[in-house]
Amino acid sequence: MKRKRITIMWMPSVSSKSRTFSLPVIALYIFVGMLLLSWALLATGGYFGNRLYHDYIQVREKNTDLLQKERELDALRQTMERIQKDENTIRSFLGLEKGHEETSGLGQGGEPSPDLSTIAPTDAMASGSMPFPAKPRQVSVLQRAQQLETDLQELVGTMRSQRQTWDSTPSIIPMDGTNYWFSSGFGWRRSPFTGLKEFHNGLDISGRKGTPIIAPANGKVVKKGYDKYLGKYLKIDHGGSIITTYGHLSGYNVSPGQKVERGATIAFIGNSGLSTGNHLHYMIKVKNRCVNPLHYILNAKANRLLVRPLRVEGGGQ
Repeated sequence: MKRKRITIMWMPSVSSKSRTFSLPVIALYIFVGMLLLSWALLATGGYFGNRLYHDYIQVREKNTDLLQKERELDALRQTMERIQKDENTIRSFLGLEKGHEETSGLGQGGEPSPDLSTIAPTDAMASGSMPFPAKPRQVSVLQRAQQLETDLQELVGTMRSQRQTWDSTPSIIPMDGTNYWFSSGFGWRRSPFTGLKEFHNGLDISGRKGTPIIAPANGKVVKKGYDKYLGKYLKIDHGGSIITTYGHLSGYNVSPGQKVERGATIAFIGNSGLSTGNHLHYMIKVKNRCVNPLHYILNAKANRLLVRPLRVEGGGQ
């Protein structure tokens, strides 16, 4: 049986001689099939190539985002470390235990507790001990952030509590103005009336009659009256077993039961009771024990009484 053939005539140009080719029909089919297959492969390759390119772009963008997040995470770690240091600094200032931080080789030591009269009220009433540090353990950034948030909340609460304590601690000179001087300090002295050695349980602050006396801290007036030694006197309870007494007054500006804030005028300097001149007898008791007021006054003027008790001629005692 004679196979079918197909004749192809090819003429490159009008002036050129034509050429004729005779091919089997099957060869044409094979050629067309291969041409279609190549087009299909090319289309498929283009499609998958385009997909791969888009996937590559997405992966590159994700890698960029991951690198950015890694940098942000490192910055967050560094920020948390700085916050942790700041928090521990504040805790140290407030006399608190350190927060949750890896520690090792902590030094410890000290000396026996000194006499209460040399300790500020907030320190004298504070107690506690630092637990032995646990073995360090690795935690995630999220856990550290959560723990840091808890520590900061505790710190804020403590600072608020400390603020209330400091607001109620008599820490300023109970005189309105600067026209005053210390005429007799706290401790042993020679009595201005008998000439004998006696213990003076307060601080004598001299000034002009009628000079306003101010509250050195927040508190509540608990008593006012007259005593043969103190004359007209006033007592303020500041909480935390701290009571201040003001003697030899010429007048009052508050009444028992009244709450006062630091800086409020409560009375006026006078010469009532057993006194040699216009002055204020200022006394602080902590847990019913007299302490040196100069240990708590932060804004006192320089005076030789800061070194030793001194009697000044013309000053009240």
